[in-house]
Amino acid sequence: MNNLDNKQRIYAYIKNNPGTHLRRISKELGIALGDIQYQLTQLEATSLIRSRRIGLYKTYYPISLSGERNEKISAFLQQETPRDIILYLIENPGATNNQIAHHMGFTAPTINWHMSRLIQTGIVSSRRDGRYTKYYLKGSIKDIVDLLKSYHPSVWKKLSFRLAELFVDLADKPKPERDDDDHPALNNKNEHTSYEAGKGGENKDSIWNKVEL
Repeated sequence: MNNLDNKQRIYAYIKNNPGTHLRRISKELGIALGDIQYQLTQLEATSLIRSRRIGLYKTYYPISLSGERNEKISAFLQQETPRDIILYLIENPGATNNQIAHHMGFTAPTINWHMSRLIQTGIVSSRRDGRYTKYYLKGSIKDIVDLLKSYHPSVWKKLSFRLAELFVDLADKPKPERDDDDHPALNNKNEHTSYEAGKGGENKDSIWNKVEL
């Protein structure tokens, strides 16, 4: 196979797998590392792709993918463990290190290492709550959902199915009855919102009100 064929294959792979890195491209396409490196340099020089170093890897993106945040998210979605952490936080905002570790079958220090990278790149934020540190996805979840739909459709299909089940479960739960005298009168929408927020607890439902399944 000639250099032109390899160049086209590498470019097509990057277009379909933004955030990938040199060794993965070589493994998936069966092309020697030296040839991959040469073609990546040529593709970047002709402005067909661009690169960004994220953590341990120099990652590659098609020019059509815009925005630093999208590039960072794409890079982590290419890596199984960080991707699974992100998916878990979509379904379980405010999860602790131990909860994530238990769910994924890893040690807490392993999850902590991955979490520190996600926090450093601005994808995850942390909040101290008593003895525990809780983790949340930072920014718009829709950004992540759009990338999953576009580049990881099988992953998105499984996640959307679980989320649909979650909504059904929430809808089926009986709401406790309460007397009008149980709570102070709320004269406007802002007061109502403030009161509900003050009750505490996580509200998964509100996180998904703008995400299309």
